[in-house]
Amino acid sequence: MLAENEWVFTARGGLIEKKYVWGNDESVARDYANYTGIDGKDKWGYCTLVGSFKPNGYGLYDMSGNSWELCQNWYDSSQRYHVFRGGSWGSSAYYFSVDRRIIAHRNDAELSGFRCVAGLK
Repeated sequence: MLAENEWVFTARGGLIEKKYVWGNDESVARDYANYTGIDGKDKWGYCTLVGSFKPNGYGLYDMSGNSWELCQNWYDSSQRYHVFRGGSWGSSAYYFSVDRRIIAHRNDAELSGFRCVAGLK
């Protein structure tokens, strides 16, 4: 599971000061993300297979849409809620901003997932 700052860095895919993982143009979101509100063009209905949409600049898939990503960080000092990032298949493009974060219980798993990360030597 990524720390929140690691998620932001990897989601940006090398882009600096851009709103989304692909840049600033929300109108191309359907090329990069599985989400609700794409005018009936969603052939999946729920989660898709990884790699069904274009990757970001680092070659990572589904950094926006498909599944909220649970981050390692607590949302606040109460340590009751975690940070989730990236939006899901049930989200609108509003949640795809790289800076957008939501609060959720770790057990709110119906729309969430986590990214497995391995270090290279």
